[in-house]
Amino acid sequence: MMQNEAWFHETLEFAKALHHGQVDKAGAPYWMHLERVARRLAGLFPDATKAQLQAALLHDAIEDAGATADDLRAAGIEEDAIAAIQLVSRNLDPDGTYLEWIGRIAATGNVTAIRVKLADNLDNSDPARVAALAAGPRMVAEKYAPARAILEQAL
Repeated sequence: MMQNEAWFHETLEFAKALHHGQVDKAGAPYWMHLERVARRLAGLFPDATKAQLQAALLHDAIEDAGATADDLRAAGIEEDAIAAIQLVSRNLDPDGTYLEWIGRIAATGNVTAIRVKLADNLDNSDPARVAALAAGPRMVAEKYAPARAILEQAL
């Protein structure tokens, strides 16, 4: 399994450094979400590539940690991963609604970006996480479920 490879651990440590001190909406260290997304992607897609797992671990690096494509490149992240991370960074494509943005990701046909966003969506929709958030159930029904349908159809 690729999660046992040295590069996986190195990428996770890089993600931990980028997101140092950040917590998710439930108060847990943010890097745990990133690792869950990567593991979920690997579980969903046994043919997942190194670039796809790198992108999963770093999918919020640009949006939430202020990293640049050049920062990722300097850390040895594959170009396919960097392209996908850019596609799933909402701050680089802020126009319109969340679902319109998801539609634009789906329309690119970039399998890495679509798989990463799908795994991210599934982690954000996890019943255990949703239960910890006051607006969780409504968010899943109104935001994550329709987005998941768009992404699954694109694959």
